[in-house]
Amino acid sequence: MTPRVTVDLARLDANISRYGKLVGEAGVAVRAHVKGHRSPEIAARQVAAGAVGVAVHSAAEAMAYLKVGVTDVAVAWPWRDPWRWTRFAQLARHCAVTVHVDHPDAVTGLGAAAVAHGVELDVRIEVDTGLHRVGVCPDAAGELAASIAETRGLRLAGVTGYAGITDSATARDRVDLGRRQAQLLVSVAERIRAAGQPCPAVSVGGTPTLVGALDVAGVTEVCAGAYALLDGGLARLGECDPDAVAIAVTTTVTGNDGPMLHTDADALLAGADQTWMTGVVMTGLDGTPVAPGSASVGDELRVLPGHVCPVVARQPLLHVLDSGEPVARWQSLVRPDRA
Repeated sequence: MTPRVTVDLARLDANISRYGKLVGEAGVAVRAHVKGHRSPEIAARQVAAGAVGVAVHSAAEAMAYLKVGVTDVAVAWPWRDPWRWTRFAQLARHCAVTVHVDHPDAVTGLGAAAVAHGVELDVRIEVDTGLHRVGVCPDAAGELAASIAETRGLRLAGVTGYAGITDSATARDRVDLGRRQAQLLVSVAERIRAAGQPCPAVSVGGTPTLVGALDVAGVTEVCAGAYALLDGGLARLGECDPDAVAIAVTTTVTGNDGPMLHTDADALLAGADQTWMTGVVMTGLDGTPVAPGSASVGDELRVLPGHVCPVVARQPLLHVLDSGEPVARWQSLVRPDRA
């Protein structure tokens, strides 16, 4: 039945290997942000291929990855909810945990939770690199670092930040954007060290900006979400060849409106776009492009979603293919509303 979300094993493993080699040759570690697939099985393959660990949004989510052998977890959202701090301290009893912070209240609360549970938590300062969504102002990072140093139960593990692509112009400029983001984070880390505080890690986020970040001396880690599966948006951007995209939606044509095809995956794919493009990459099941007007009602097509994250969130059952044949079904995790 369609629509169904498929993952091609050969493409998946090739992507993990390609990006791992790229990062490894730069002498930098890679951390797999699971928002790009939400799949413990994919995370296990990434860690087996050399990723240092995973990045998650919550402690509850992290537990599923521990079950497949992940031992290093970063909580990549700077939560300020007091009830979550206890959960992060409890998680540290099971694995290495790094928590992102961007506010003094979180520093105080995490420290108290760590002491109460007899653990020491690593924290990274989340720096606002321009999105103005989360993160501390770069000039205020030193003050937060000093607060961490004075807080029992906490250890400053470094700084981190994410440069989001917001439009087609920044998409075209993505390599330089990644370079500028990395330079900013390295400079913040250097100022913290100059003030006498240790700041061992500089972690830079994002798959499209990854190449630029690797150009900058002082970067120790890249944290990327889409590199394992990729998507149609990255293919249109030129980040990868369409044949490298490991995720696809098999769908059936239900009608047309002139040259515009309608399929039974329209609702699944609605709004699942990148900020720099809309629409999908549509081919036949054999990968050949579909010309306008060439598909008929009832035909099955292969669609590369514009953005992988919302598609997996909406349809978490992944049909795994090996040489075109179904070999497994992986249930991705919908992020729980608890820590």
